[in-house]
Amino acid sequence: MSLNTIIAPKVFAKETIRLLDKENIFLSHVDRKYEGEITKAGDSVRVQTLPKLTFTAQDITGAGDMSTAVVGSGPGGAIAASAFALTLENIIVNRYTEKLITIDDFESTQSNQPLESQVAGRYAEGLGTLFDTEIVTQILVTDVATIPAANKITEAAARSVDNIYNFILAQRAALKKQHVKVANMELFVGVDTETLLLESSFLKGSDVGAGVFMNGYIGTVAGVPIYTSTELDASDDMIMMTDESVNMVVQMIGTNSARGTDGNYTNVWSTAVWGLKIFAEKAKSISISSPFA
Repeated sequence: MSLNTIIAPKVFAKETIRLLDKENIFLSHVDRKYEGEITKAGDSVRVQTLPKLTFTAQDITGAGDMSTAVVGSGPGGAIAASAFALTLENIIVNRYTEKLITIDDFESTQSNQPLESQVAGRYAEGLGTLFDTEIVTQILVTDVATIPAANKITEAAARSVDNIYNFILAQRAALKKQHVKVANMELFVGVDTETLLLESSFLKGSDVGAGVFMNGYIGTVAGVPIYTSTELDASDDMIMMTDESVNMVVQMIGTNSARGTDGNYTNVWSTAVWGLKIFAEKAKSISISSPFA
């Protein structure tokens, strides 16, 4: 049977995108709601960001006193206008990768599962690893200048089991000052930092600690869930942010399959294109803690 009847390009592309969320750490925490608006490399998605409104409490005194019949600058008087300015930002699809694989007929006949799901799963696994690298780079390098200076912390000493908790609290405090709710925060760490957390004194002295040593799961620290990613091993930075702080669009394009002309095999090839962007308002919800130099 020809693999052209087993791997349908459109179904394969959709299956790969569907499986992406299961094959990585960071990609499942980005905002991908604008994906339906792109079809090819070079596309851009224009997104309107609503401004935050701030209010100032004032005393009711003098002419604005509600106990008098005089209307002044208090309630009922003139209200100073505040501009409700929308911020227009773009997500540009400016990155791509492509892959061609060869599947011989023997492999297809031996498969006891739908080949589309099997091959798409391997594609998603490889793309997921690449996308995690891309997302971390977007945060730590490409859009790092967008993150407020107060949210970027340089640790005052080398990390240890005795001080790691304090560094996490500093990130937590930085985001709280940006009006981020603790319930919405997430912390991403590398393997070495995860090890410190597992060994740290504050875990050893808690009910959580016993469970940590039994199953290796970090759980939450100061109300913040912790995820471990090897993508942070090189820099050893800790990233604390809210879900969907980073915007990403991904599309599979040019997916095709064709029988080989010189043997019993089928070629399957596809190109993935994507774009990443941290909008200025969402950047306030990201904190980076860099290790002591």
